[in-house]
Amino acid sequence: MVNKAELDKMDLPLEPEEGPLSESPEETPVVEEKISWLASRGRRFKLGLFIMAGCLLISGVIFGIWSAVGFYQAKQAALAREKAAAAVQAQAAAASRLVFQDFLVPLPEGSGYRILMINFVAELGKNRKQADLNGNAGIRRQVMNAIQLRGAELLSAVKSRDLLKKDLLGLLNQIMGEGAVTNVYLMDFTFI
Repeated sequence: MVNKAELDKMDLPLEPEEGPLSESPEETPVVEEKISWLASRGRRFKLGLFIMAGCLLISGVIFGIWSAVGFYQAKQAALAREKAAAAVQAQAAAASRLVFQDFLVPLPEGSGYRILMINFVAELGKNRKQADLNGNAGIRRQVMNAIQLRGAELLSAVKSRDLLKKDLLGLLNQIMGEGAVTNVYLMDFTFI
C-alpha cells in the first residue's frame, strides 16, 4: 500500500466533490431562445419566398418599362398628328384651299346609328382667297345635312363617295358663289 506521504508527493487531482443531485428535471432552469418567424421556416419555404419576391420585383420593373414605352409612343403619335394637321393647314393656306375637319355625322342604320367621321378639303378657284369656314356653325350644319341626305347610300355603295363629293362641291359653290370651289377632296372617311 501507498502511504499518505507518498500520495502527497504525487500530483494527482483531488476527487471532485459531489454535491446533492436534483431529484427532478423541473428544477433545472430551461433557457428558451426566441426564434424569428422566418428562421423557424424550412429551407424550401425560404427559397420559394425569395423566388416569389424576385418574380414580383421583375414583373414590376417590366410593367414600368412597358408603361413608359406606351406613354412615349402615345406622345410621339400625338406630335405626329399635330404636325400633320399643321402641314394640312399650311398647305391649304398656300394653295388657296379650305380645310373642313372633324365632322361627326350620325347616319341611321337598321335600328341604330353609325357615326361617320369625315374631313375634306375644298380647292378654291384661281386667285380666290377665303377666310377659314371650318368654325362657321351655319356652314357646318349645312354640310352635315348634305351628308345625312346621302346617309343610306354612304353605308352601302362605294360610288356614293363620288356623289357626296359632288353634293359638297355644289353646296359650297352655292354658299360662296358660283365657281368659287373647283374640287372637293375627302381626306378622312371613317365609320365608327
